[in-house]
Amino acid sequence: MDSPDILPSCSNSNVTDSNDAGNVRPHKSREDFAELRDQTIENFQKPNLPNVNVPEKIIICLDLCYDNENSLYRLGDGTTFTPVKMLKRVLEFFIHSKHAINKQTKFALVMLKEEPCWLQGFTNNPKDILSVVDYLSPEESTSETFDFQKLFQILKHEIQVPEYSQGDCILPPPYVVRMIVLYGRSNCVPQIPQDDPYFIHLKKQFYFYIDILLAHEEDCGMYKCEEVYDALQDLDNGYSYVYEVSRNATKIHDCIAKLLAHPLQRPLQKNTDYSFGCRY
Repeated sequence: MDSPDILPSCSNSNVTDSNDAGNVRPHKSREDFAELRDQTIENFQKPNLPNVNVPEKIIICLDLCYDNENSLYRLGDGTTFTPVKMLKRVLEFFIHSKHAINKQTKFALVMLKEEPCWLQGFTNNPKDILSVVDYLSPEESTSETFDFQKLFQILKHEIQVPEYSQGDCILPPPYVVRMIVLYGRSNCVPQIPQDDPYFIHLKKQFYFYIDILLAHEEDCGMYKCEEVYDALQDLDNGYSYVYEVSRNATKIHDCIAKLLAHPLQRPLQKNTDYSFGCRY
């Protein structure tokens, strides 16, 4: 899912400065300024949280099921990867990059197969996580649904989210908790229990975030890609980053790179801008 640019394009109209008739300068239309104003207001309407790079505790939910193992990702040099191997590849990139940004970042690992399974507790040593990932084997998806309620039951016993206090909102928390779901099935529709008490509790926590990367099959006419994507959006409490990609090796790396942004230091997803340089 591509995000719109936060800065609108330059207008094609030109205006002549009365003090410098020889110079022609571009100007922005009222509509452009109105759009930028609305996006700025949306970001200010977010909770008043400290914009600080505090340590993260990141729960990686890695899906090991596939629909078609012959549906491959292909790099520019011709190297190919199965869907699960590609998820492992981008996960390794993400973990090493986050660790380089902040060595206090801790990672935990949850395996998603027929049921979720907590495999590795929080550690700030990338080798601890990646050594477990290396030994995980993929399996063909046979279920039509995946119950996220079992995952919430695991989180209830494994994590503790810092409390948010309105009076102390300018003070940074000791850490924030983020769950990143790497989902790779196109025919297995997630079941998100909106009435689950702990999920309701998590959605109210200002220092808990859920991000999603859906890696689906290319032929969505043969699979339930759209239904899966729509179901995963039920995890979003308004502050999630949600991306979807088919068998495009470049795009899946781009998507995982966008998830490197710290939850306390990033705008709403629809207001992100990944362009370079001034666009005026």
